[in-house]
Amino acid sequence: MTKPQVLGLVLAPLALGTAITIAAAPAMAEGACTPGKTHKIAFMLKQQTAFRYLNADIPFFKKTAEAAGYEVVVQSAENDAQNQISQAENVITQGVDAIVIQPVDFHVAAGIAEMAEKAGIPLASYDDLILGAAQAGYIGRDPKDGGAAAAKAVVAKVPKGNYVLIGGDAGQTGSTLMQEGYHTVLDPLVANGDIKIVMDQFTPAWKTEPAQANAENALTANGNKVDAFLVSYDGMSLGVLQAIEAAGIKAGTIPVTGQDMELAAAQAIVEGRQFGSLWPAPDEMAVAGAKAAVAMAECKDIGATTTADNGAGQVPWVKTPIYLVSQDQMADFVCKHPYWLNIDEVYKNVPDKKPVCQ
Repeated sequence: MTKPQVLGLVLAPLALGTAITIAAAPAMAEGACTPGKTHKIAFMLKQQTAFRYLNADIPFFKKTAEAAGYEVVVQSAENDAQNQISQAENVITQGVDAIVIQPVDFHVAAGIAEMAEKAGIPLASYDDLILGAAQAGYIGRDPKDGGAAAAKAVVAKVPKGNYVLIGGDAGQTGSTLMQEGYHTVLDPLVANGDIKIVMDQFTPAWKTEPAQANAENALTANGNKVDAFLVSYDGMSLGVLQAIEAAGIKAGTIPVTGQDMELAAAQAIVEGRQFGSLWPAPDEMAVAGAKAAVAMAECKDIGATTTADNGAGQVPWVKTPIYLVSQDQMADFVCKHPYWLNIDEVYKNVPDKKPVCQ
């Protein structure tokens, strides 16, 4: 066996000291659980107001689980870690056969994993890995791969200059690992002097306003000489675009990335104002999550292909895709994802660019 790849969590300002290590996944131990009897699955999300949750995560998860004969209890913590704990207590008290949870905070949620274990309810992390607690599985993309993909694409366009990194919430692996992915590509270029990282910041709750403020500060501090913005969420990217335009810089002059392929970002991409957006395939993630939940409820193997070391042991990992969609790939994307984006809305400001889907 080759040496496992290490996906460390050591970025400023967050230094966690825990790493995710991937290796071959073991099969679920036989006789390790008792099949559930409620035919209910809890799907606990950090929030559900973002476009992706309403149009991909929730509908695809519910459709898949319901097709297998399970009722889905959806919970939304609205980015409040303590609220998520209260919701978990209620779900566990009411009784479910399995819990799939996207943690608001990957440390705080360790308590939820421990509560579920004591109650004999299998729990799996979703989209962000809970650290420091045993769990039955992890379903999600590797944010580090996404960060690296975005950085590589931007570096190909802008191989030298000042870079600004604006990540999501520092309490979530989806943010910290993506930031690490940026660094795997950029650090060698920083070392040889081609690139200078003039700002490297996380953004509380992935909000637009602080991301915009950081972009404004970066532009001001560097006399508007910023050559690229690597941004971890489309909602934050819109704030960055506003900061760029407010500085009197022509939209599209500075590459800006995002994540989630939200409508406003897709429009900005086809209009040439935003470079691209990472697609974390929440549809595929939701389907995989529901299948894993059903498997956990029935004491079956969840279908992991690798594992993640979360500091409490090896967690079986059902790895889902993540990739960058830029202007070159947009036509193919909108044609293949009609449930996600309305093609007429995406191209409403540039109708002459609208593709004809086959």
